Amino acid sequence: MKRPLRHAVVLAAVLLAANVAGAQEKVRTFSINAYTGFSVFAAKELGLFAKNGIDTDPRFFPSGAPIVQAAAAKEWDITFLGAPPTVLAGPNLGLVTVGMVAEEGSMHELIGRPDFVAAAKKDPAKLKGARIFVTTLSTGHYMVEACLNKLGVSPAQVSIIPSDQQSTLSAFAAGQGDLAQVWSPQNTALRLRGNQVLCDARETHLSMPAVWVAHPDFIKRKPELVGKWIKANLEAIDILKKDPEKAFELYRKYDKFRGFNYTDDLLKEELRYVLTTYLGGTEQLKLFSSTGGKAPIVKAYEDISQFFIRQGRLKEVPNFQPLVDDRYLKSAIGL
Repeated sequence: MKRPLRHAVVLAAVLLAANVAGAQEKVRTFSINAYTGFSVFAAKELGLFAKNGIDTDPRFFPSGAPIVQAAAAKEWDITFLGAPPTVLAGPNLGLVTVGMVAEEGSMHELIGRPDFVAAAKKDPAKLKGARIFVTTLSTGHYMVEACLNKLGVSPAQVSIIPSDQQSTLSAFAAGQGDLAQVWSPQNTALRLRGNQVLCDARETHLSMPAVWVAHPDFIKRKPELVGKWIKANLEAIDILKKDPEKAFELYRKYDKFRGFNYTDDLLKEELRYVLTTYLGGTEQLKLFSSTGGKAPIVKAYEDISQFFIRQGRLKEVPNFQPLVDDRYLKSAIGL
């Protein structure tokens, strides 16, 4: 009598596991391993994807280029992307912006050594001939152009040194260059070394959307999963903001996961940025609203397109309106 009972218990467990597995649907998630990808990492670690019926194993990349390349082969369903790859490649591939996790403008800074910054602020002409490390064709480059124009110096009057962020940090910390265009965490690392900010994106009123993007093929097949994916991320953001200790624990884990191994002081400063920069669902929705004119996120894309036209990467401003869709965000927040 005991054996049939034991078999029944085992069978029930198998059926329960099958039901749970069946309740979750696969979503191929990609992300850049910047701070803005932290919500994706946290949603996975906190079990929020599974809670919302999603089975996903996010893949992280150091930049948007490989993610865009993978989009053409339909290798992902939803991703986090920065504004430049979204603006440059999104229209041709039909990539749909479904959320704006953060306004990255607050993270972008043009930093220098105290004496140079003081002299340049007193007399901007001292910037002429300055050697500036820049991650070219990025939102950081976009900021540098705006900052120079604000200070009355033409970008043609300085020397732009193309450099990725980590190389910029290493070279500038070693005494090379006059200014460094950096974003988080490299800007935090340089400020902690006593360097000062000459100009940032907020001063120039630039908008730099950090966005969640859905592949058009996935939207056609599984539109209901887009809202669920967004909801998992929004729940993660809510938990992170309400529980700073839990957020720091996860951020340290995220830091090790992406192989950075920064100090606790730097991570705490970066996390402070993250928690004040991340947008909740209602805040995001406002940026998608076209009430009284053009939606702020569409306007931001168009302004960035103008930068790429000046850089020779675009010939005209694409029509972004059909590629910005708030229906899935509304679904995620219950509207």
